[in-house]
Amino acid sequence: MDINSLLSPQEIPRAKPTPPTKAPAKKPRKPRASKQAEPAQAKASLSSLPHNTIVQAQRKAPSSVSASPASGIHIGAANASAVDVTHPSRQPSTPGMDTLADLASMQHHQQTARANAGGLRSAEIYDSQASATNSLPNLQPMTRSEATSRLRADSFDIGMAEAQQHTPPPRTYFSCSLSETDLLTITQAANHVAQNPFAYESLVQMVELLHKGLLSHIRLQSSSKGPSDTSSYELLQDLQSARENMASRFAIGEGLWVDWIQDHILLASRFEDKLLLRELCEKAVIEEPNSAKIWLIYGRWMLSEYHNVTAHDRKLSDTGSTMHGQLSAEEEIMMAAEVFNRQQVLGVWQRGAQETTWRINDSHELWDQYTELLLQELGPSPQPEAVAQMQDWFINRLQIPHATSDQTSQKFSTFVSTFDNANWEMIMVTANQIGQDAKHKCEMRDVREIDVLRANQRGDREAELQAFNEYVEYELSLSRRKSAFSFSLSNAIFQRATLRFPARTELWEWYIMFLNEEITQYGNRDISILPVLEKATRHCPWSGRLWAQYLLAAEIAQVPFTDISEIKHRATSTGLLDLGDMDEVLKVTTAWCGFLRRRAFMQGATDEDMDVAEVGIRSAIEDLETTGHKKYGKDYQGDPQYRLEKIYIKYLTQCRNWGAARDAYRKLIPKKGDDYDFWIRYYIWEMTTWGKLAYNDSDPDNGRHVRPTEATKVLQQALRRSDLNWPEKILETYLYHCEDHEDAQQLQSAVAEVYKHSKLIKKKREKEAFEQYQAHLEQQQPLPPRQDAITPTEDIDHLGKRKRDDETIEAPSKKSRPEEIHEAGPQVQEQSPPAPSLFERDRENATVIVSNLPSTTTEARLRQYFRDCGIINSLKLTNEDDSQSVTASIEFESKEDVLTAQTKDMKTFEGNAIEIRIGSGSTLYICNFPPIADEAWVREKFQQFGEIIDVRFPSLKYNTHRRFAYVQFKLPDQAQAAMQLDGEKLGDDLELVAKISDPAHKQDRHGALHEGRELFVANVPWSVTWKDLKQLFSQYGSVESARVPKKVDGSSKGIGFVAFRHKEDASKALALNLTSWKGRVLNVVVSTNDVAKRQASILTSNSQRTSASPAPSAPAKNGEAHGAASPMAAASGRREEIQSRTIALLNIPDTVNDARIRALTEPYGELVRVVLRPDHQGAIIEFKEEASVGKASLALEGHEIAPDRAIGVGSVEEMKKLKAEKRFDKIGSGAKKATETILAPTAVRRPGQMAGRRGGKGRLGVKKGGVGLSRDRATRDGEDREAGTNGGANGEAKASSEPKSNADFKSMILGK
Repeated sequence: MDINSLLSPQEIPRAKPTPPTKAPAKKPRKPRASKQAEPAQAKASLSSLPHNTIVQAQRKAPSSVSASPASGIHIGAANASAVDVTHPSRQPSTPGMDTLADLASMQHHQQTARANAGGLRSAEIYDSQASATNSLPNLQPMTRSEATSRLRADSFDIGMAEAQQHTPPPRTYFSCSLSETDLLTITQAANHVAQNPFAYESLVQMVELLHKGLLSHIRLQSSSKGPSDTSSYELLQDLQSARENMASRFAIGEGLWVDWIQDHILLASRFEDKLLLRELCEKAVIEEPNSAKIWLIYGRWMLSEYHNVTAHDRKLSDTGSTMHGQLSAEEEIMMAAEVFNRQQVLGVWQRGAQETTWRINDSHELWDQYTELLLQELGPSPQPEAVAQMQDWFINRLQIPHATSDQTSQKFSTFVSTFDNANWEMIMVTANQIGQDAKHKCEMRDVREIDVLRANQRGDREAELQAFNEYVEYELSLSRRKSAFSFSLSNAIFQRATLRFPARTELWEWYIMFLNEEITQYGNRDISILPVLEKATRHCPWSGRLWAQYLLAAEIAQVPFTDISEIKHRATSTGLLDLGDMDEVLKVTTAWCGFLRRRAFMQGATDEDMDVAEVGIRSAIEDLETTGHKKYGKDYQGDPQYRLEKIYIKYLTQCRNWGAARDAYRKLIPKKGDDYDFWIRYYIWEMTTWGKLAYNDSDPDNGRHVRPTEATKVLQQALRRSDLNWPEKILETYLYHCEDHEDAQQLQSAVAEVYKHSKLIKKKREKEAFEQYQAHLEQQQPLPPRQDAITPTEDIDHLGKRKRDDETIEAPSKKSRPEEIHEAGPQVQEQSPPAPSLFERDRENATVIVSNLPSTTTEARLRQYFRDCGIINSLKLTNEDDSQSVTASIEFESKEDVLTAQTKDMKTFEGNAIEIRIGSGSTLYICNFPPIADEAWVREKFQQFGEIIDVRFPSLKYNTHRRFAYVQFKLPDQAQAAMQLDGEKLGDDLELVAKISDPAHKQDRHGALHEGRELFVANVPWSVTWKDLKQLFSQYGSVESARVPKKVDGSSKGIGFVAFRHKEDASKALALNLTSWKGRVLNVVVSTNDVAKRQASILTSNSQRTSASPAPSAPAKNGEAHGAASPMAAASGRREEIQSRTIALLNIPDTVNDARIRALTEPYGELVRVVLRPDHQGAIIEFKEEASVGKASLALEGHEIAPDRAIGVGSVEEMKKLKAEKRFDKIGSGAKKATETILAPTAVRRPGQMAGRRGGKGRLGVKKGGVGLSRDRATRDGEDREAGTNGGANGEAKASSEPKSNADFKSMILGK
């Protein structure tokens, strides 16, 4: 094909057409087979109107009436959708103009390439072809700018010619209907548009303000006493022009279309105006076919005009008289009757109902109105065929989910009872069965629909967008196997979302990816994606991703090359792509160059296609370089991913032009030589080339003796770079390469070279890690102490520091039993410090975060990998969201170990290049959260700020009052962002504390307890409340808080705490000590931080409902024993009754507090007491009713209270057999070994065991013999064993000389 033949007729000078010059014949490599004929153009917008009416009206229509906007160009395809696709009436843009401009401006490049690139194509092909000059007879040498301007001079492209034609000159606007501020804004917007024709925001702002002025003008006219004249608005023509300008550049969206149509309905008084209004409506429904609002306005207006015509309304002649005296009123009515007849009206309503069928929320508005029109068409005595068709119409509707399915069913029932009453029952039963599935699907989506509706009614667009996003995610999450997923419904949700938010690029991209997935993965070939992409690029012409998808979809649909060239030109000619960075331009250019390359080598391609591809790709690279330098100056370094260069190298490789491809790689070295990925790609290309050249079919043995010298040189050149970002990867590749492909001498040299570079790189990494760590320490600033950070809590430690104090903590007494405390009055949460550790651990500064680990990574393998770095205290793995990688948090014993671990950054671990960062500053200290908060609550609260690696709660083994946690994020910035929750009100007078944890910045404890402002009051009367206590102590000063702890049953504990604002007032209040109040003598002392006493208070048992020492009963009469009626028997019965209402929860982590246990068990019955026993990994629960025990046991058995911690339900005795939870979070590694504090088990001497089963076989955790047996059983077993072993006199002699067993000692002690 001749290149000149691609030029459209509009490109040839029109003054004197010249006959085409026949170019010398060019032998193609293969005749190019066209797989699909070029699609025919779509019909005009008003093709359904009578021809004579349109011609007559257009012949007499004045030019003063505003024209409708030009619609976008839609590319046809074999699988085009039902939506009408129209071309504007103007001439299309020049086909292939970008490629031809490149050819014209790059003619000398073409000649140079053919002269120098001998390997571009075979000599036989070149010999049989004509020269470049003969191939391009009409292209004279010219500069690129001249070629581009000549090729585009006569183009009527949307982005260029029309933009300049419709752009109004700068001017000042005036109107009485707008304020001075609005007029100034309009003037500024108009001037900005004059300089930047594609300024989308300015165009929208201008149109909205001008429309606002029109509405204000109409209100003023209607309120005046004189006749109203809507067309007298001063800026009416400016409003029309602004709308036309915007419609010629962008898709204006549903809202602006609705305003435009409604304004024209108010202004249309003559028949010609109404004819153009109908054309405007057609343009609107073509651009936004899924808009129920536009269809309703269009249909109702058509129906209104139809009623006017049928009633022979003469208002047209009264208001508009005639049209320049050429049309009488009768002629207008006659023509209107032809344009607005009933068939035309029904056609509009039918199309609207079909286009909006799957809109659950409002499709009924169009369907109901159209159905009413159809029922009117039936008449009182319809034909049976018409009745059957109407029944099918209802049945089909009932199978589609919609909001008014019940009303539809009722209408159908009425219809059947009217026209087929004899079969009413059978028909309705069938209809209800058929419609059940659609009704169920609609009910499933009611919640989502309500969320969208409420956000829309509030006018909260961000909330509405979020509701749509959640709606779409819900739709896509439905199962396809269970038929819950519906493509039509999902597609309709996307259509509704993009209709409401047409300028949201991310929504369109999501929609396109959804359609792509349906086509490629699920084989839904009936979908046509091209109309959607045309619409998307009209709404968001600044999105390079959308344009790239458009080009790719057009290529797949086998759209003609000229139309694809037009798409590319429309994308790049507006200048919107490069408003930000160069990435959007690169996306389009990459898609275009990829298309040219694939087209050049597809089946049936010609040499001309290869020429177009070569010159097009090269010119694109040059254009991008020029644009980048203009935008960024000399600092522009090109595309970091060198996408266009990759395409060009691939093109040259496919042409077997190895030398040119290698030169292209070498030209990239100055810019990309510091990137290891570039060298790896270069190396792989050299190896691929070597494989093709060394091994060929004619001489397969020749490749065995040829070494890949060029590939080796590439790796050696990369190693010489001192600025390489990942030299370890190159070293590894170089060594493997030499082992596989080079001789022994080269391999020996490579080993030595790799060893030398490895040592240098290790030193460099250590230096970088140390400098980074020093810089991090220098950036940390000490936190100033804050005395007012915690209110109203008292004992919260502080704020941004790890809470450690050298205080003695005693274990709970064996006789004590835990009990829950209920507080009255303002909630004052006591925050106790963590238990002191055996040594100071600095988690924050001794932790590293390891990213990009393989998904199969195990803790054992990771500990082995880091064993040479130092002692690992703790290690935790977290799966990433993509499920393809894992992130690890590793805590070392010292900061020095962290520096050593950082030397492994960017090294390979099981095939993945891992990234290692210091964990400093990424841990958040939080406290004062609700007592029932667990890890899930914490993650949900803080996950909005970033990925959470770990959540750590303190152990409650020694202090059940502790309530704080550490939240470790993946990045320090995420932890910093999460600090904005610091001070957030959580209810119950709780104020969340969220600070960066830093052990180096300890602060002195403060609060009423530590400042001596809190008093402890004992022997408080049982009826006293916190208000009474506060009133009593207020006589001595200002009381900050008062509280009277409660038992689980709500009764007072008889103690209280009073906190004063000033220490002096607390000292004065000590005067109440040993004073009588309400019948009891108070004991008042200053509260101390006695953890043992506080622990005892929470562990005090109230389970004994009877006296520990019951009063003696009356003496027995006549020597009779009282038996069960004795006090001892009564107490025993009471205990049994309590035990029947009590269960024990087993396997409770020592980080779970009593509030969470209460919240977990309360749903199953009223509680009497909750006893937390972290020393036995459990909790004791006493219910008020015995029936609650069974419910709780069934429900809580196996319940996962924490990750991998399932609750067990048993008796209190079973719980007491369990020991406290032991935490092993310090892992020895490397040469250093962690000192174990657990004593090694001593050897146990066991007596010989006969073949009998006595004593049991023994198993893991159970000794052989009488372990766990009663005294008598243990004794008997011991005696039996002795008798069986010794057997007779000889046995006795042996028994006296052998060591005695445990049973022997028991017998001796008991005197048996």
